[in-house]
Amino acid sequence: MFRKPNGKDSSQSDGMPHPVSAGNGKIQTVLGPGSTFSGTIVTGGGARIDGSFDGSLTVKGPLIIGEGARVVADISAESVSVAGSVKGNITARKVDILRTGRIYGDLTTNGFTTEDGGFLRGQVRMTDGHSPEEEGDSPVFGGQQALPAAS
Repeated sequence: MFRKPNGKDSSQSDGMPHPVSAGNGKIQTVLGPGSTFSGTIVTGGGARIDGSFDGSLTVKGPLIIGEGARVVADISAESVSVAGSVKGNITARKVDILRTGRIYGDLTTNGFTTEDGGFLRGQVRMTDGHSPEEEGDSPVFGGQQALPAAS
């Protein structure tokens, strides 16, 4: 649709994936390439990680994990776009795994997408926007509820 003079689509002009922030959240926090941070990040807006991060992330807007990023953290965000590597669990309304993205952990989400080449090693728990407490933790199979574990 929009092409540069060289005939390439402008969204793929350099062959690199370009995560796009979802929602109305603006990127307020950035950890740039070559940066390393350990600890807890809590932000009321969006965030972008292009360096190395180890800890806990709570983001009220979109979170973008850039292609060179290495994140070891449990993540809670409005939406998450992964082009780098994440080791930890992710809770978000939407998760996008781009072609260079790698996730080693479980997802709890309303919806997710993955491009060819994207990788997920973990489980996906789809939700409908209600908290897990409202849904109940015991799965129901064929009208029978799962039995509690023996103690």
